[in-house]
Formats: sequence, C-alpha cells, structure tokens
Amino acid sequence: MTQYSTLVGFLKQNIRLSEINAQRGCKSSSINRLGSSSWLESRLRKKTQKTLFAIGLTSNYRSIMSSIQKSNSDDTSDHESECQDTLAPLPDDLLIRPHAIHKDDLKNGDEQQSHNEQHNDNEQQQSPPTNTTAASKRRSLSVSGDRPIFPVRNATKQDMFHARKILDTIQKEHGFLIPDRGNLDDPSILWKEGKPDYTIADLHYLLGKTKNHPEGSLELFVENFIKTWEMEATHKEFYQWNTVDQSAYEVQANGGKIYDSVEAPWIGNYNWLLSTCNKELYDTSKETFESSHGKFRYAFPEGFPFEVLEVFSGPPKITFTWRHWAVFSGEFEGHKGDGETINITGFGVITVNDDTKAKKIEIYYNPDGLLETLKGTRKDGDGTEGVDKGLAIGEPIAGGLETLATMMAAVELEEEHDEGTSTETIEGKSSEGDKPRSRCPFSGA
Repeated sequence: MTQYSTLVGFLKQNIRLSEINAQRGCKSSSINRLGSSSWLESRLRKKTQKTLFAIGLTSNYRSIMSSIQKSNSDDTSDHESECQDTLAPLPDDLLIRPHAIHKDDLKNGDEQQSHNEQHNDNEQQQSPPTNTTAASKRRSLSVSGDRPIFPVRNATKQDMFHARKILDTIQKEHGFLIPDRGNLDDPSILWKEGKPDYTIADLHYLLGKTKNHPEGSLELFVENFIKTWEMEATHKEFYQWNTVDQSAYEVQANGGKIYDSVEAPWIGNYNWLLSTCNKELYDTSKETFESSHGKFRYAFPEGFPFEVLEVFSGPPKITFTWRHWAVFSGEFEGHKGDGETINITGFGVITVNDDTKAKKIEIYYNPDGLLETLKGTRKDGDGTEGVDKGLAIGEPIAGGLETLATMMAAVELEEEHDEGTSTETIEGKSSEGDKPRSRCPFSGA
C-alpha cells in the first residue's frame, strides 16, 4: 500500500511538473517523460554519495557526478535551464560532505577519534570525550570572536554530548519545553536523508528565543505546529506529511503567486517564501529545493531558529506574528558573514480544516532586507542595522550566545578537572610495571 501511494504521488507530481514546463516553453526530453531529471539526479546523487563514502572513494565522487550530469545534458536544449527539471549546484562544502565525519574532513586529532569510535563505543557511552583541545579550537574559529560553535550539520559526537549537557541545563534553569515535532521514531517514515537530530537546533532555539509560552497555550500549539510542518517539508516526502490537508494544501508569500500541493513541496519552502523578492537578489526560477536549502545551510551553519511571538486568533483561521533569527557565520553566494545575528519578523495566517490540518499558509514579511544583508549590498546610513526587526522582540531569555560561551567554558573546566582527578587515581593504584591509562579518546590508548 505504501509503494502504491508513493507511485500515485510521484505520477501526480510529474503531471503537474509537465504542465509547469509546458507553460515555460520547455522541451520535454525522454527523461522528463519518465520523471523529472532533477528528481532522479538528486536521488542518484544521494545514493552515489553514500556508497562512495562507505568505501572511501570521495575523490571519485565529482568525476562520477560530472559524467552523469554531462550525459543528461546531451538530451536537453540550452534554454531548459529555466525548467523545473534542472538541479542547480550546491556549495562545495555541502555537495560532498556526509552527515557523519569522513576521513578527508578530520583534522587535529579527529582521525584518531574516528578510529576509537569503532573500537571504544562502550567506553564512550559511559564517559564523555575529555580531550577538548581539537574540538575547542574548531568551535572557537568564529568571525565574531572566541565563542563555541555548534554546527547543526556534521556535528561530532563531542559536539552532541556538550550540546545535550548545555541543553538540559538551560531547560531546567528556565523551565523551557523542548519543541514537539511529533514521533520522529516512527518506523513507517521514509526520510529523505535519514532521521534528523534536532538536539543542536533546539539548543540554539532555547538560547535565542524571547518568548516562553506556557504548556497548553494556543501560542505553544501554533509554534509546535509550524515546527512540525517545517520538519516535514524539509525531511519527508509530501505523501507522508501529517500537518496538511493534502487535497487542498497551498501556500502564498506576501500576496504573490499561490503554489499548490504539487509545486510547493517540489520547490521547497525557501523558494516560495522568496518568490516575491527582487529577482536581482534571488531568482526562484533558477533555484531548486536542493540548491535553496544548500545556500541557507551554508550561510547559517548553526541553524535558523523560529519562534511564535503572539497569536491573535485560533482555528480555523490562525493569525500570528513570528520571528526567525540566525548567526551569519557562514557564506552566502561568495559573501562571508561577520557573525552578526540576523532577525526577521513577520505575520502569518494558517487556515486549517476540522482535523486541524493546514489548507493554506500565508506568510507576510520583508525578504529583500534579509537578502541584501546576506549579499552584503545593504547600504550604510539607511537607519537600520542588518535586517529590520519590525516588531519589538526583546532580549533572549536565556542570554543568547554569551550564555553559550560561559556555559561551554564551565563544561570544559569541569572535564579538565575530572580528567586530572581520574589520572591521579589511576596512577596511585597502578603497579610498578603498569602504565597509567588515559580516558582521552585521542590518546591512542
């Protein structure tokens, strides 16, 4: 039944895509009749990537994908770059980097850590990694100064351990609730790129949020609803989305074009949300789901948290104000960020059915200000710093990045103390012929 649903959804989607391409005057190639080349290529890319990483042949990845793309291009015309079946290139760092650490990415002792992860799993489960030198250097390489960096993607085991520790502390200290995105452990879910781990995303959300909605409130319900919808839109195929009415789903940004239940999931949230901006800043017709997500992940390596500020009306027509924020510590189309925190605020309307599933989502905000900041084209003296904040948002309840730096320093001091105490104890009990053993996973012991 699942395979049948997948096939039906796939055929419906490609029928709609054929209509879109016909409207744009794009020639239908043989591969389009079977299915969109973007769809096929993106999945072939992922499967090839995972296989090559498994056998350690990353150096061949680019040449293989180049051959595939060249063979596909032989059957298409020059003007088809404007069609829906074109896959724009991802940033270099995101194109070939896996979710797990690969040997080509390991620096300053991480190679030894990868070796120990295979042989000392039990020991690492009982005690945290205690040598923080390599990870601390990597985390403190920030354009905004010496502060810890916790990347949402490609996080190490040490990153995850420290993130969970700080997350638990903040949660208990402020009485925060972890966002509820539904049952991510459901075995029936077919993830696009594997089950996501929101530990670090939740850490940055708790650190930077300015509202603490009480349990059971309408505000918390709306916030969790949107976070679940965003998770599904990013990581699940449309036929498995549970937050929307699939027969009536449509989206719209700033009163512009309405995207239906086929085109909206296909192009991705970034593209329809940016569809009304200045085409010189961002042209959605030249971007795909993959390329748009790659650009913003590359610009915001520490994530792009979201919070609901205020809810004005409940179902069936939910109206609310919202805030997105991120630290621009990465790079966007060649422009490197300087570590500033970018804030975006706006208004939203979600129309739901009797089962509280979204029929239409409307978002209103200023996308040009965001893109001008990311591209470095925002003029000085325009009366603003970075992106217009619009609504008064206040300061982060938990203290933001300053709190993160303070807490990470305390965690490292605690680990250094624990490591020293452990070493002294072992040395005291060792016999004359025994050598003291270190708990450090990078020691090679």
